[in-house]
Amino acid sequence: MNIEKYTGYFHDGGLIGAIRKENNMELFLRSCEISSGEPIDRKILSEDNALKGKLCLEGIKWIKVAGKENAEIPWKDYDDGEILDLEIDNNKVFLLIEWKNFPPKSRIEDVGTIEIEAEKVYWENIPDLSDDYFKEG
Repeated sequence: MNIEKYTGYFHDGGLIGAIRKENNMELFLRSCEISSGEPIDRKILSEDNALKGKLCLEGIKWIKVAGKENAEIPWKDYDDGEILDLEIDNNKVFLLIEWKNFPPKSRIEDVGTIEIEAEKVYWENIPDLSDDYFKEG
């Protein structure tokens, strides 16, 4: 599935989690709810009318988080990672994320960038991916 034509739907979606294995990474993402009037194949959507799946990055050349190279993506440090922007251009990925924590933790809202270049970038659609996938296991 060519996810590049659907990146606009990820605004107000979320970064559910990430798994890194050496020079490969999987970013688990969900889009916002997609209204019935949108020209999209409904069969690829989850029950709650969102795109859910993993963005696979193979042969990572570099990762920048908030402009710092070789940084880890801080998704575990926050209760929520709302996607403000997702751009995929050839083998480069750009995410603008609003990170949040909620009580009982100290309330935090911070905006940061994630930039990744890899040899190969592709999407695996997982319509039944739970937003709590990483919290459950």
